[in-house]
Formats: sequence, structure tokens, C-alpha cells
Amino acid sequence: MPINAHKALVSRPSGYKFALDLTEDQRRILRDARDEIRAEISAKFGSFAKSLGDQALYEGSAPVLARNFQTPKFRMQGSFSYDTCNQPAHVPPQEIDLDDGLFMPVSYFQKNQDRLPAVNSAAYFSIIEKILAPLCEKKGWKLVTDKPSCVRVVVDDTMHTDLALYSVPDGDFLRILKDAQNRGADFSTALMMEDTAYRMLSQDEIMLAHRKEGWKKSDPRKLEDWFVDAVKEHGDQVRTVSRYLKGWKDYQWKEGKLASIALMAAVVSVFEKSAAQIPSNRDDIALLRVARELPDFLAKEIPNPVVEGERLDQSWSAVERQDFVAKAKILAQRLADALVNTSDRSASLKVLQGLFGGRIPDDLTLYVPDAGLDVKTSPLSTPAALTLGLIDKIDAEHQPLAAVNKQGGGRYG
Repeated sequence: MPINAHKALVSRPSGYKFALDLTEDQRRILRDARDEIRAEISAKFGSFAKSLGDQALYEGSAPVLARNFQTPKFRMQGSFSYDTCNQPAHVPPQEIDLDDGLFMPVSYFQKNQDRLPAVNSAAYFSIIEKILAPLCEKKGWKLVTDKPSCVRVVVDDTMHTDLALYSVPDGDFLRILKDAQNRGADFSTALMMEDTAYRMLSQDEIMLAHRKEGWKKSDPRKLEDWFVDAVKEHGDQVRTVSRYLKGWKDYQWKEGKLASIALMAAVVSVFEKSAAQIPSNRDDIALLRVARELPDFLAKEIPNPVVEGERLDQSWSAVERQDFVAKAKILAQRLADALVNTSDRSASLKVLQGLFGGRIPDDLTLYVPDAGLDVKTSPLSTPAALTLGLIDKIDAEHQPLAAVNKQGGGRYG
């Protein structure tokens, strides 16, 4: 008889999902730091940029263009915008990460087949770091300047904010400003770029500053849209199961290259498959579904869902991949042991805590033998031995309660 552990994941206040949540104090500290950083940059960007001088500030081949700076805008991104941010499992070395994007309007010029920002990407980093250095010293924060594609501010030993530096055509800003005025919105003085304005930025002309590679095309909207559309199409379980897997990753590895986006891609892949009938009222079954397919997913090349020609696994070594796959196999096997192969609540709890840590609640009333299912259990030698038929039987029993939308035309990238 299998165990229904759904309540152990979702019950308030002790469920695993809520144990992963940040505290209100943590959110407030990060928001306050983000807002102070934004305000400091907004107030001082123009004067610091002009102080560099044209030779340092502008690309050598850029023509003389309009060289007055509009106020940059900001847009939060990453796990805070997807609502997948988790409490770290091991502190230190793990930290809470708030990702913010700075969008600087500048003139673009034509160089060969590309339109590029006139401002030098290295100068962009220099401006931001010179602005933030006094603020960090005043606040007791640490300014980190060796990250390839962001400026990091370490707020304390538990959290940091990463600021990605983008450029957008100044013509876009003028067009957006006019549209905002027509709508009665205040685009000129607001620091945050509201959604309507954000969506009006030109495709393929948002450029990310990189310390070694200069300017790179990078539209952060594509990744956000891909994940948000998957949640809209398949339900909030996509987000929740992604958080469970991120929690598993953080518990199993204090550090490592298994990026959260690779796990999110695995979750979306499983939910996209038409054969996967996942009951919306059983997060334990949804997690088991994804875990069964995770080893094969991690063993193969993982294409970036929004950037053609790039992969999410391209920085992994063969040894790292073997480690990721091996632990994913253990996850699939042990989840089956906890949810399918036992009716012992204590045994189920022990296995789940071994996989996800002490944030799995130890209240045995949250682990319920599923008496409504006549499932014959047996030990499984490998994750592959967990047949689709067994889970499909569980799914079928709960299908009347689970109307997961498998239709729709979400936009991916």
C-alpha cells in the first residue's frame, strides 16, 4: 500500500514547501538593499559617466552620437521574479540571491552586420562599481567585481544581490516615454520599469555587458516568459515541483554546477509530455514523476530553452555529469521506496528526510497510507523498475480531482 505524502509537502505551516520560503525579514532586507542600490545608481549615473571622458566611455569606432544620459531603469529577474526562491540548505556557503537588471538607454551604431551600443561595456562596469563602492563601505556590504556578467553586492553572509548590466536603444526609451505619457503612467521618474514598458523594448537589441566578451545579445524576458508560460499552461505545480528539486539539489550539494534552470527545464519537459497525467492535488506523485525521468534528462545534452545553439550543461565536466546522474538515480529510487514501496509512515519519513533534509516535517499524521489504492508493493532494484503502470494507476485513481490543463499555446522565448 503506497504512502500519500502530499500533506507533508504542502500543509501549513510545517510543510516542506513553506519551510523553503524566505522569512519576511529576509525579504525586507533584500528589498531594502535592492532599492538603495537602485536609488544610488539612478542619482549618480549621469555624472559618473561623464567623468570618465569620451575616450574611456565610448567604443572607439562609434560615431559622435547624442551623449546625454537618461535615467536608467531596473527590472527584477531570476528566482524572485519566477517566485522560485528558496531558503538555502547549507549556510554558508549557500546564499539567498536576488537578481536585478539595470537597463541603460544609449545610442547604438552599426558595426559590420551588428547594431551595438556606443558605450564601452567595460566602462559600464566601471561606472556602476565606482557608484556602489562608497555605498557598500557605508552599509558594511562587500562589493564583488570578478563575476563575468554582473556586479555582486554581498549584504551579509547569508544573502547577496546580483546586478546584470544591460543596454537598450535610447530610441526605445523615447518611444516608451511617449506611450507612458499617453497612458498617464510615470515612466520618466520611476526607477522600476513597469511591465507594459518592459514588453515594448526591441527584440534582439537588448545587450548584456560581459567582462570578457564585451556586449552579448541577451533578452531576459525570454527565460521569464518560457517559465511563466509553462506555469500558466500546466498549473502552479510546475513552480512548486521546481522548488522541491532545487531544495533537493541544495541539500545534496553544498556547492556545484547543477544550475536551478536545468532542474526547471526537467520539470517543464515532464509536464509538457502529453502522456504525463499528473494529479494537481498530489505533489508527491508529481515529484516522483519528474524524479523518474531526471536521470535520463541529466545524462543527455540539455538545450537552452530560449537561446538557440546554447546548452544548460555546456560547462559540466564528465565527472560532474556522472555525479548529477548518480544522485538523480538515487532520488528516483528512494522516492519510490518512500511513496510506493512501503506503508510504514516512519520509513517514508526517514527516506524523505534523507533526500531533502530536516525541513521535511516529522509529523507522522502528514503521511497517510493510501487505502484507496490496491497496489502490491515490492522492492525495486533500480529506478527504471518503477513502471509507468504503477504510477498511472495512482494517477487514474485521482484523476477526477485533478484537472491539469494540458492545452494552450504558451510562448516560449
